[in-house]
Formats: sequence, C-alpha cells, structure tokens
Amino acid sequence: MKNSLSKVNPLISVCIPVYATEPYLAECLRSVFMQDFAEFEVVVVSDASRGKDEKGRGAKKIVKAAQKECDRFRKEKGLPPVKIRFVEHSENRGCVEVRRTLVYESKGKYLAMIDSDDEYMESALTALYRTATEHDADIVHGTFVSGEYDSEGIFHATAQTKCGRIFYGTKEGIEIARSWFAGLFNGNVCGKLIAKTVYEKAFAQIPYTECNMADDLLIFFFVGMNARRYVGIENKIYRYRINSGMSSHRKIDTLRKWKLICTSSSVFSIISMWIKENNSAQCGTEPLLTAEDLDHLGRVTLSYLASNVHQLQESVVPELQDEAKQMLYDFWGESFVKKVENAL
Repeated sequence: MKNSLSKVNPLISVCIPVYATEPYLAECLRSVFMQDFAEFEVVVVSDASRGKDEKGRGAKKIVKAAQKECDRFRKEKGLPPVKIRFVEHSENRGCVEVRRTLVYESKGKYLAMIDSDDEYMESALTALYRTATEHDADIVHGTFVSGEYDSEGIFHATAQTKCGRIFYGTKEGIEIARSWFAGLFNGNVCGKLIAKTVYEKAFAQIPYTECNMADDLLIFFFVGMNARRYVGIENKIYRYRINSGMSSHRKIDTLRKWKLICTSSSVFSIISMWIKENNSAQCGTEPLLTAEDLDHLGRVTLSYLASNVHQLQESVVPELQDEAKQMLYDFWGESFVKKVENAL
C-alpha cells in the first residue's frame, strides 16, 4: 500500500466523539495511531466538553499531545504520518449531532467510529479495510472484546455484552436491517467500518436531533436501510471498556441533561415517520418492513421509555423530579408514560 499524501483523501477516517469526560481519550488515540494501516486520518469532535483527564488536560490539549506522540511513533516505525484533526461544537448538541459532524468533517472513503473510552486492537483497520475491498461491502463488522483494566493496567476480558453481538457472514439489502431487528448483530456504529456514502445517505434522512440516548439505533436504522452488503468477521477489532463512558444512570442535576435523555423519544418519532411515508405497499408489492419487523421496533420503543422512567426515579435529583416528570410527559405523551409506569 503506497504512502498517503496530505493532498490525497485517506482511505479511512477514524472518528472519535467526545462528550463529557476524557479520562481515556489519550489511550484511545494511541490505539488508533499505532495501527499498521497506512492511509487514514483521525477526526475528533468535542461536543463542547469541559472534561479533563488525570493531568488536567481538556480534549484539545490531549489531541495536540497525541499528534506529537503519533508523529514520533510512526516515524520510528517507518509508517506514513497520520493527521489528527480536532473540531469542537460551540454548545452541547448531543450524540446524534456529534456523529453527524464527524461524518461531514471526514474525508475518508470509509468511516470507523470509536468511542473515546475504547480502543482498537492490533491491525484492526487493516482487517476491516481488506474485508471491505475483497467483499465490496458497505459495512464490515469486527469482533468485540469486552472487559476492563485493573490497577496495574492489565486488561481482563469478561463475558461478551450485548455490544458484542455479531453475525459472522454476509447479509445483503433489506436483510441487513431485518437481521439487526432480529438481534443477530448489534446496531452500534462503533466496531464497524462503514462507507462514507452510506453515512451521508443516512444523515440526509435524519433531521437535526438533540439526544444522548438511542443515537446508535437511529443512525443504524438508516445505515441499514441504505447499505448494500454487510460482512461480519472473526478478527478481534474492538476493545470495549465496560463500566465507563457516558452512563445512563449517573446523577442528573440539570434539566438540560434530562432533556437530552428524554429526547430519545424523537428517535422513534423520526423512524415512525419514515415508516409511515415509505413502508406502504405499492403496485402489488409487499411492504419493505414486515409486521414482525415493526413489532420488534415497537418493543424497543417500550424498552427505551421504560429506561427513561427508571432514570427519572433513580438518577434525577429530588428538587427536579416534578419538572422532570412533566418534561417526560411532554416528550413521550402522558398516557404512554403512565401506561409504562403501571407496567413496571
């Protein structure tokens, strides 16, 4: 593979969102720039994060230091240089819009999303890209290794979480989305190499949406609808750090934080509207999505509202409970919320 030049678009853009804290961002970046792949860039988008690492550095300073370390490492190893670009939102917009910015800022043919508290495993990008080209795939899904580091920095793998669900093989067309609906593989955008054109088509169908929950579900719904071919591979690609990152059960002490959680309702409104406009039978053809597909989406909707109800009870500070409950009613509908509350 020939060396990449700054004037030539890279083959892969590695995309890293930063939301609130950066305790592991430096380690994440290190796992990326140490890849043996040649033609890639790194794009980091901060959602107006004020988080710091243990050295007191914000995301911008961490990225600047990582660029210097990256330059030294790749020169010593005889690898082509890699550019790490940093972009920052002026105000918090939530997960969907961070990923939109990552897509629009990226220049690669394929995009590889990785959360800032996770890591790529050795030769991950090489395995993903080789599979994409050999199979002419729009989506390549690599194997997750879940676990956590001990106090001595040793990683201990644990039983696979739901994030590790993968289908080893090929799916095409509508069977990509249908297999995801059926739970054959996870709908996280991380751990996958996805064609930039597919992401662009997906975001063209997703209106501006501020939310911090169900973002992967929303994005992958449209990615799955626009992709031609999915391939799942056994190569261990992604080291998923459990019990870290943006927990949905941390203390919620502002209505702004609570709103970003409640807006998960908009995810299902967007998907429902698309289904209403695009899934009707025409000219004797069957609807694209079956009754079974729609039933699955309905159950997922209920599970997210149930999660919101639990968060209201367990995570919202007492002084905001009344206002938070009203906000939940405003987003999901009072009768729908009460129905789920009574069922819990």
